[in-house]
Amino acid sequence: MKLLEVRNLKKSYKSKEVLNGISFDMDKTETVVVIGPSGTGKSTMLKCINRLVEPDDGQILLNGMDVMKARKIEKIRQRIGMVFQDFNLFNHLTVLDNVRIGPLKVKKLQKNVATELAMENLKKVGLTSEAKSYPSQLSGGQKQRVGIARALAMNPDLILFDEPTSALDPELIAEVLEVMRKLALDGMTMLIVTHEMGFVREIADRVIFMEKGEIVESGTPEKIFNAPEKERTHQFLAQFTKFGREK
Repeated sequence: MKLLEVRNLKKSYKSKEVLNGISFDMDKTETVVVIGPSGTGKSTMLKCINRLVEPDDGQILLNGMDVMKARKIEKIRQRIGMVFQDFNLFNHLTVLDNVRIGPLKVKKLQKNVATELAMENLKKVGLTSEAKSYPSQLSGGQKQRVGIARALAMNPDLILFDEPTSALDPELIAEVLEVMRKLALDGMTMLIVTHEMGFVREIADRVIFMEKGEIVESGTPEKIFNAPEKERTHQFLAQFTKFGREK
């Protein structure tokens, strides 16, 4: 059984069709990266998967459980974590409290257990020394690593990453990508939307190229970058090489 199955996923806003029948699946421990032009529905797809946005049609299965029919959305979000491009931290809470709030409020863990869990995950992202700091005292890269620790603290089956480095200065991007690289090596199942093409080449088990709400092509990084079947895929990737954006 696949860990994630997405079938014929559709979403429109008024008359604008954002997702036009998206279908793909993922195995446990797999890292799948979604690339494509801005405004093509990649972020909407992620938000539909953990029901931050309600799809219009289609099916989403997580380990065989129908995500679309689940009545308690918080149960879904325990199992499908999400890391946002704009961090989404609680500015009035410390780093520690940001990470342990999910285990406390949703999983109903005892405070000492939630604290230990939070510190374990802050260690994974290299931020135990900032546990008592507030988000305003952190760099963008540190904030994003807190966001990753927060997702990990829920022990999810899958983590969704929505352009996790897009809001960061160039020198801070590497620290976030390094954490994600380690997660992949540790076997975390990840679905990532990003424009960091060098990272995609290195970390992805599979790459999906989307445009205009549809999957144009998918395959291994070697196939997509070196021998794409579709001319549109080639045109898109050529822009990164042309302007020196690929690293």
